[in-house]
Amino acid sequence: MPSESVDFYPSRAHVLTLALTTLALVVLCAVAARLGFDAAQTTGSAAALATVSASAIGVLVFTGLGLLVVRRLLLPTWPVLTLDDDGLTDWLPNLGVEQVLWSEVTGVRETRLGLQRVLAVDVADPRAVVVRQRTALRRVVGTANARLVGTPVVLKPGSINCTMADLETAFGRFTRPDPAVAQA
Repeated sequence: MPSESVDFYPSRAHVLTLALTTLALVVLCAVAARLGFDAAQTTGSAAALATVSASAIGVLVFTGLGLLVVRRLLLPTWPVLTLDDDGLTDWLPNLGVEQVLWSEVTGVRETRLGLQRVLAVDVADPRAVVVRQRTALRRVVGTANARLVGTPVVLKPGSINCTMADLETAFGRFTRPDPAVAQA
């Protein structure tokens, strides 16, 4: 096994798509807030006031998320996927399965998730990987991936700045048995 890590960084196209999506959500919430404010001025409706409040919170939340995404676009200083001697660490925000040890990995295969080609990392106990995720969103995504593809560990080259061949080559370095150890 190699004694160094292999790092993969986010795809600029993926980050740009997220930035544009957050911008669109900010604009949508701002328009809803403006319409709700106008309705609240003329009718005094409780629903209009709730719309203004929810939309204003949406503007703040999506602006914050957008700023984080733009920072990620401008300064891609930390990887979204690291392979090292211990295993893989998937840091894709809110969707990655964090750390999976090589001792848990039973295979790596290319498959499809919807229309997208993905790399599925099969694990001995998919439920154990899902249960140890720190956030509810990571657990939901892991469970969905396990149902759709058979494993919670699904890597999308579209989100990572690499090709499928790059991922497969990197995984091959860490998952193929060492011939010296196999002969012993």
